[in-house]
Amino acid sequence: MALSLSAGCGGGADDPQGPGDEATGSGGGASGAGGATTGATSGAGGATSGGGATTGSGATSGTGTGGGGVEETTGFSVRGRFLHDRCGEKVLLRGVNEMVVWLSSGTDGLPEFEEIAKTGANTVRIVWLTEESPADLDVAITNALSQKLIPIVELHDATGKWELLPTLVDYWTRPDVVGVIKKHEQSLLVNIGNEVGDEVDNAAWEAGYKQAITRMREAGVTVPLVIDASKWGQNIDQLQAVGPALVAHDANILLSVHMWWTDGSGATITRELEESVALNLPLMVGEFAQHAVYECGQHPFDYKTLLAKSVELEVGWLAWSWGAVENGDCKDDGPFDMTTDGTFAGLTGWGREVAVTDQNSIQNTSVRPRSIETGACR
Repeated sequence: MALSLSAGCGGGADDPQGPGDEATGSGGGASGAGGATTGATSGAGGATSGGGATTGSGATSGTGTGGGGVEETTGFSVRGRFLHDRCGEKVLLRGVNEMVVWLSSGTDGLPEFEEIAKTGANTVRIVWLTEESPADLDVAITNALSQKLIPIVELHDATGKWELLPTLVDYWTRPDVVGVIKKHEQSLLVNIGNEVGDEVDNAAWEAGYKQAITRMREAGVTVPLVIDASKWGQNIDQLQAVGPALVAHDANILLSVHMWWTDGSGATITRELEESVALNLPLMVGEFAQHAVYECGQHPFDYKTLLAKSVELEVGWLAWSWGAVENGDCKDDGPFDMTTDGTFAGLTGWGREVAVTDQNSIQNTSVRPRSIETGACR
């Protein structure tokens, strides 16, 4: 179903130059999902439902661990529409985004990861840039894992710029960056790029991401790859229409929608999630807040419905954003910052509801997999 979409993502830091203001505008509707293929296939190599899933690239074959019948893989894997850890435990992502790359204290993520962990979150999406060193990336990932948070690293350089997708892949396929990914492959997810592209037709989007996935797999990257929708992350119609073809190309992917829709009603949220589940898409919600970016508070987002339906339908999500780096967008009309100062004690308003007080909040629904909590399968 076509949606009315905002022109930019939330949290002004979706400007690759820093957390400044986004361009605004209605941006027009997404391409229709009427031609969506039903019943996504599991792809070449097929993700198996039992222990030891095989990815579309065949890179994470299962290895038996012995007693107890636990089957262990080299890392996270996507099976059908669900993410599983290396021990075969299903994981529903519950966490937040943090603009780590722009933290005034440096890019190591501390003490912010410690504060985020107090919510009980099981994941953090780490904003990163191609200009940053692999050594610093290693430190940020290590620090997230030390707080029992699944790191999802995303590159922000190509936000809204489809032509820059190959430059992101150039970074991910550098031998020194691949080395960092391999070091943490048991516990890491890679989000190829944040909101790459505005108006991108289905054929170009499919071809571009198939090429990106293939390049990364050939470079030795075996971890699950998160792929944002176009239209500044908002085009769920395109995910529904083309997503099955990407899953057929490589089963070890997650499709991410950023819900900055000008129609953020509960009815729309429910319909789009149910349509995606009916297609068996490995969908996650990569960003959302209390309202849209375009015209801010004039377009409220029914996040409580998202939280409730995500429990019912078993869909992962991450809120935007923690707030140690202040958002530029909507700062005078409903800031997107979940906290006043980047601390757990500073949670306020919608951020406190999403993280703690709502019955479907992070604190009430997040489960950290045993492999992240203890480092072992049993």
